[in-house]
Amino acid sequence: MTDVLPSTDELNAVVLAVAGVDGLFAVAPLSAVLGTVRDALTHRPPAPHSVSVVAHGTALSVAVKIGVADGYAAADVCRRVHDALLNHLTHHVTNHGTAAGTPEVAEVAEIAVTVARIG
Repeated sequence: MTDVLPSTDELNAVVLAVAGVDGLFAVAPLSAVLGTVRDALTHRPPAPHSVSVVAHGTALSVAVKIGVADGYAAADVCRRVHDALLNHLTHHVTNHGTAAGTPEVAEVAEIAVTVARIG
């Protein structure tokens, strides 16, 4: 991710703070591999179970797979995760501007929240 976007750890924390979320899962094998390569290049420990953010020009696509705890409606938890990520990314980009040499991020085009496990 660019300097404009929050770190993977920060986005993971946003998702895990949502009531009803009890875990993160790898979004896709390719993103897990790319994340591992990125983490190795930046000397960060691997984080295969994390939020994936991809910039497409000035728009962002976000994907996350979650576990939903017992006693919570999966659809409600997914909506809260979507809203939390949208609010966080919008707030973060608004307050941090654009890093030199990076395209301006204009919008979050897509947030895909998938339930990988219930209970």
